[in-house]
Amino acid sequence: MEITLPDNFLMNVLGLLLRVGGAFLVVLAGRWLARRSRIWLTQVLARATLTPSMESLFLTSTYYAVWILTIMLALIVLGVPATAVVAVAGIVLILLGVALQQSLRDLAAAVNFLLFKPFVVGDLIETKGVTGTVEEIQLFTTTLVRWDNRMIVLPNAEIQQAGITNFTRKQVLRTDLVFRIGYDDDIAAARRLIEELVLADPRVLAEPPLQILVTELGDNSVNLGVRAAVSSADYWSLQNDLREQVKLRFDQEGITIPFPQHTVHIVREE
Repeated sequence: MEITLPDNFLMNVLGLLLRVGGAFLVVLAGRWLARRSRIWLTQVLARATLTPSMESLFLTSTYYAVWILTIMLALIVLGVPATAVVAVAGIVLILLGVALQQSLRDLAAAVNFLLFKPFVVGDLIETKGVTGTVEEIQLFTTTLVRWDNRMIVLPNAEIQQAGITNFTRKQVLRTDLVFRIGYDDDIAAARRLIEELVLADPRVLAEPPLQILVTELGDNSVNLGVRAAVSSADYWSLQNDLREQVKLRFDQEGITIPFPQHTVHIVREE
């Protein structure tokens, strides 16, 4: 008994085989391109100053982006309508965006740190009330190490929103010291003693020049602000040393450092 197949059936099978073969070739090409893209991108990133986590982000994102496009193209070659493929991909992206909203904000802040570099690894910064050295800028968080060696991990989006004070970028800083003396003390004498101590310290730079100003006439004291130029590496140690030295010298010279006090008037009614 001889079985005869319709011509349209053979054409449909042949078309299906061609579509499957084409999709297979697309997958093979996408696999090769995904691997090659990582190699090419690695060579490009080698010339940039990126943290390991940032390099991993770009490499991983590029690799999977190529695979996603490959799968979409393979589905279209198999005969799935292109509009349906694009619509499903769009819905998935929207759902991921809603679910990972906070993570995406942190990631966007990390990219901003990478592009505009308000701080880099090794900088001493202050943000959200925390002062520390930047140890690593990760995809979603930044790691700071405080002076007491405590490690603080902060979300990138919160750092960007709170603002950043960078103590390292300019290399030269000016001290932010205030010494309080009593109203009965000699301002010129106190200024002269502070100037001697500051200029005798080799860590103090000549430019910009030292300034000792009366910054405030407080409730209990006359406040003298000391602005001395110093390398950012010596900023904290110099200020701590000067506080101790000025206190000891004031004690020797009889210059008082007043403390808050209140005068109480008692009125007797007869």
